Amino acid sequence: MEAENKFFEKARKVAKQLDSGDYVYTPASTDITIRWRKMYGYVPASEQVRYQKKWADFRALTSRTLDDVEVPICPGVVQWKKWSKS
Repeated sequence: MEAENKFFEKARKVAKQLDSGDYVYTPASTDITIRWRKMYGYVPASEQVRYQKKWADFRALTSRTLDDVEVPICPGVVQWKKWSKS
């Protein structure tokens, strides 16, 4: 009985949203973020500057090679020179 009451309460809530124009219907095969944007002001991470910067920094770090890294100079330690073709 309690489960039925919850079901009908949800159905009434959706019906009220449909009447007021707040409810955005999206078929099962569509992108749910369309509804989330309208109802909750959702902004996906791919459009947030904070996350764009985070992933740009990550890509920059992972694209480095050994040639990009500077070898620190330690006094008293034999240093190897990079070999280059002449």
